[in-house]
Order: sequence, then C-alpha cells, then structure tokens
Amino acid sequence: MNSVEVDVKSAWLSKINWVQVIGVAATMGTAFGVDLPKEELLQIVVGIQAVIGVVTWVMRTWFTTKLTPSSAVKV
Repeated sequence: MNSVEVDVKSAWLSKINWVQVIGVAATMGTAFGVDLPKEELLQIVVGIQAVIGVVTWVMRTWFTTKLTPSSAVKV
C-alpha cells in the first residue's frame, strides 16, 4: 500500500461550507423576513440558490487545493 502525506485544514475554514451557510441564511432571511408578494420572493430565493450553486461549483472546480480530515480518510 502506498501512502501520501497531505496538508489538511479544518472544515470551519472551508470556503464552500461558508458559501452554503451564508446561502441558507440569505434564503431563510428572504423567505421569512421580507414582506413582498410571493412571486417576487420566489424570484429572489431562486436567484440566491442559483448564485450559491454556481459559486460552489466554481470554488470546488478551480479554487479548492486542500483536503479536510474527513475527506482525507477516503483517499
């Protein structure tokens, strides 16, 4: 069996995790904290979710260089 030593970082420092947390907070804040017609709320929530998806995809594809301890176990 071959072994490789890699740098790992805490999941708390994960950019992707923070994008998701901020996205959920923005979605919940919009859905339950803003008094707008339902059609406008739907458009805002869909827009937030679309941005979160694209940002997560871009960060995971081009800007992730470190492993977290939980993902390193799977390697």
